[in-house]
Amino acid sequence: MPRVKLVLLPGLDGTGVLFQPLLQALPPDIEPLVVAYPDRECLGYDELLPRVLSVLPHDEPFVLLGESYGGPLALQVAATRPQGLRGVILSASFVTVPYRFVPGWAAHLVAALPFRSFPLYARIKRWLGAYATPEFAMLSAQALSRPSAEVFAHRVREIVRLDARSILASLALPVLYLQGTRDHVVPAHNLQAILRIKPQVQTRRFDSPHMLLQTRPMLAAKAIADFIAATANTTI
Repeated sequence: MPRVKLVLLPGLDGTGVLFQPLLQALPPDIEPLVVAYPDRECLGYDELLPRVLSVLPHDEPFVLLGESYGGPLALQVAATRPQGLRGVILSASFVTVPYRFVPGWAAHLVAALPFRSFPLYARIKRWLGAYATPEFAMLSAQALSRPSAEVFAHRVREIVRLDARSILASLALPVLYLQGTRDHVVPAHNLQAILRIKPQVQTRRFDSPHMLLQTRPMLAAKAIADFIAATANTTI
């Protein structure tokens, strides 16, 4: 079977480092391409879009995976209808701000200071919960230490302002949503909102926290491989 590329767009850290457990679990017929975001430039979705488009595979099939913050970016990329795209995978992601009670105008209240003062270990514990093994904690520390506080704050402001519902609604390609049943970062109602917009979205649920690709890499890799195989004849 010919290899299919899996283009991975990372979450809030933007480094791609946290994909390592998943990359090790992927079968050999899936070729990963990790796209990292700049660590010191405050770029939003609109600025990141052309950067992602510039590194997409040419003249070969691929699937997009957007983790958390990267999910809306994956949808924006798919909306440009790049040649060879077979489908989109959203992992623990969203199409509007993940918390219902946060209004869009609150974006200007997000400052960089909390990202400097909030201890790194506490952030890791929030991301991984009870799954914060020494190995995962070390990987997370590497990822979270790279972006500046200003970059983190800018990305959170982008999330608060986000509305990608119309992009999802117009998407004609297959979509798979991976959900951690213990995800307290992106609550379950985000998947429910996505299914209301597009009921045909496929779902796979895992007993995991928000970082499901890191804590359940083998199961996630299997779900991804099954989705890629099922979309073998689907391209733009």
